[in-house]
Amino acid sequence: MPDMPRLTCSPRTLLIFDLNGARFGVDATLVRESVWLPEPTPVEEAPPHIIGIFSLRGQIVPITDLSLRFGHAALHYRLSDQILVLELENLLMGLIVSEVIEVIEVSAEAIQPPPKFDDETPHHAHLVAGEVRVGDDLVTLLDANQLAHLPSPLPLSTSSGQSTPPPGGEGALHFCPQATPQEHAAFRARAKALMEAPTEEDGARLSLAVVELGGEYFGIELQAVQEFCDIAHPSPIPCCPPHILGAVNLRGNLLTLLDVRGALNLPRAVQCSGKAVIARASTTLRTGIGEQLVGVAVDEVHDVVYLREEALQAAPSALREQHGAEIKGMASYAGKMMAVLDLPALLAREEWIVNESV
Repeated sequence: MPDMPRLTCSPRTLLIFDLNGARFGVDATLVRESVWLPEPTPVEEAPPHIIGIFSLRGQIVPITDLSLRFGHAALHYRLSDQILVLELENLLMGLIVSEVIEVIEVSAEAIQPPPKFDDETPHHAHLVAGEVRVGDDLVTLLDANQLAHLPSPLPLSTSSGQSTPPPGGEGALHFCPQATPQEHAAFRARAKALMEAPTEEDGARLSLAVVELGGEYFGIELQAVQEFCDIAHPSPIPCCPPHILGAVNLRGNLLTLLDVRGALNLPRAVQCSGKAVIARASTTLRTGIGEQLVGVAVDEVHDVVYLREEALQAAPSALREQHGAEIKGMASYAGKMMAVLDLPALLAREEWIVNESV
């Protein structure tokens, strides 16, 4: 009798994200895109976990606060938060996340069913589809399609002295009360930018990440950036010049962390904490190695903006003489002038290469 064919389950592609230190995963095929958190518009008769809506190029997207969906206190929203835009049953749904971590493939066998508790478990628990280990983390998998369905009423949360906002999206009426006026303005500007559908008349736009270095704003084209990450204490590298802050471990890969403040005529970093921009630096002409990932230390990542190319002003002649192609131009941001950097050109400087010869 011939052997029966073995049934195998196809691997699943998951997008892993962080939410206040907890790791969650969703089916990556349901993710249309991610955008920076905008200011939501309040919506009446919405369930408590819907903090409001925003317009994504003409399409209305409700925003879900997963903490409220699970019956916890509302999140403290930050400019660094993002929205995962999911396509669920012919509608769009936005999910607030602290950080998008990575997209991975896992085998079906690696996914364990969620723990089962007694019959008193609230109805919202069906949102959890399973658990899977990713590296040293346990990741909770979400059945994202369930976000389109309303859970049964949840009790008010009393663990933190705050109650769950009543139905009707009232939480959006007081969106991010701890934010500064500048942060509220940034949230509002994001909502306006996302609302605008680009047309041929608009012309080309530059997609820029706005970062802060030494109290100054700089724009970096997103196409030069692989990702952003937090840094705490990079491992020191002996016998290196001061612009090399050390090495950081990014999911098992050791990357050199650069301080570019000196190249931009800013005081060098006093401490090695904050955020890093992970980018690819080309070393082909100098070392023959090709491209390699490097980290650029920044004080803060503030925003992502889409700048019309005609809004980019020429840099002052003194900057052009000193930096050449490293500065593409100047643009207005938050009441200040922001220098738009050509990050690949800046990273192509000879000074970033350490001479290892003795």
